[in-house]
Amino acid sequence: MFPKLPPVTQALLIANAAVFLLQMAVGDAALANFMLWPISDGSYDPSSPGFRFLPWQLLTYAFMHGSFSHMLFNMIALYMFGAALEHTWGNKRFLTKEEIGDETISG
Repeated sequence: MFPKLPPVTQALLIANAAVFLLQMAVGDAALANFMLWPISDGSYDPSSPGFRFLPWQLLTYAFMHGSFSHMLFNMIALYMFGAALEHTWGNKRFLTKEEIGDETISG
């Protein structure tokens, strides 16, 4: 599909597109346990089962996107910079940077 892209960049692009299509098909309510809900946005309700913190959300929310344009621009940035960074840093270090970056940038 993307013959010149390194494997981690390619896998991240495909995974993000697949999760976005799933999100559009089943709706946000079905995937609420995979989204990281900020306390400060006013929608947080600790008594609601769909709005509680779950440990895997630190990983899964990085694949959730609020709109097509949000996903598109994130994937353009990953496509533009991901391959160069992965070639420079290597697969493991690039994937680590992606995960740490996703966890710290959400603030």
